[in-house]
Amino acid sequence: MVDRYLSPKVKLVDMNSYPLVNKLAWKLNGLLQRLTGYAGFHEACKTMMFLYTIVRHKIEVVHSHEILTKQSRLNAVLRFLSVPIVVTDHSGYTMLRKVQDVSFIPYANKARAIIAVSEYAAKALLYGDQSGVSEQARALGQKIIASDYHTEAETLKHKELATGQDEPLTVPVATIYNGVLRHQGTLPPPEVIHQELGIAPGSFVFGMGGRGTEQKGWHYALAAYQQLKQRHPTRKFAWLCMGEGPCLTAMQHELGDTAPDIIFLGNVQNPHYYMSACRVGLVPSSFNEGLPLTIVEFFEHRVPVIASDLCGIPEVIVPANHEPGGLLIEMEEDLTPRIASLLKNMEAYVTQPELWEEHAQAALSIRKMFDVEEFVQAHEQLYTKVLFSSK
Repeated sequence: MVDRYLSPKVKLVDMNSYPLVNKLAWKLNGLLQRLTGYAGFHEACKTMMFLYTIVRHKIEVVHSHEILTKQSRLNAVLRFLSVPIVVTDHSGYTMLRKVQDVSFIPYANKARAIIAVSEYAAKALLYGDQSGVSEQARALGQKIIASDYHTEAETLKHKELATGQDEPLTVPVATIYNGVLRHQGTLPPPEVIHQELGIAPGSFVFGMGGRGTEQKGWHYALAAYQQLKQRHPTRKFAWLCMGEGPCLTAMQHELGDTAPDIIFLGNVQNPHYYMSACRVGLVPSSFNEGLPLTIVEFFEHRVPVIASDLCGIPEVIVPANHEPGGLLIEMEEDLTPRIASLLKNMEAYVTQPELWEEHAQAALSIRKMFDVEEFVQAHEQLYTKVLFSSK
């Protein structure tokens, strides 16, 4: 993703920029782990390199996509440097809010600004989730955080160190929708890609991309897709799965060779290539979401999306003053997608070509809301404000 989004004019610094130091750090990390059980030496080296980079290049603002908590690297930066920090909350803070942990607040308040990627996220960050979260949803959220969100999991583990219960969030919160680069170059017609993948002519093709984790809802999509095929035995279908992770691995083992129409592509360098070959995109997320780039990328290729009615997702699928670019999945009480609703929406596009056409055209229009130019301008204005307030 860094390769795709970062301009060649921007200097990228990471541990690989210092290969000998990186190699030595890993060796010492392994040695210390064997001798003492401590496995954090390499991470400590990354923090030291981060501090050195800020000083060496006279960086005036640090913008992080990792949330600021007691356990995060950003807190180490604040202990030693006075550089202002801006944090983008893709879903970390809002997930902690949902599981009723506000221990992050004293540390979040040390930032100069927090960027929320949706209006929902901004309100949830400031006031909590006003819709109420069931005990089942909280249990699911804790499970998802423990398996897939390191910083947030460490915060929950150490929340007794800083309760934050009586401290309000005072840091300014700004909503800036994700900016998504458009695909450069031309793509072959969908039929050519279908032929390359062995998809039967005339197939209705669904697509789904993302981490292969429980949160992304792969097994809900699989259940709905299998039921759809049973309801329409004379129709041809295919499903392109882009991503890697435990849920996808389990699906592949479960299906074996029984479903050649479900194509596992793994992590793909150019998802646009396969998205352009899809008829409908699927985003059946559970518990919490930021603002999935996948939806915007599907929209770019005039592909409507069926997505969970969750967090900021409705702001992309059915934004104010726009026709819908897709359909929303009703949620269960535990904040998992309702399979019957997902199936109904998939069937709607299969049986109502005029509905698909309306939403495909709207998707193309909604895509303009997420162009990079406006995104960059909003960030520049925020950085200027932060720098001015820091003087």
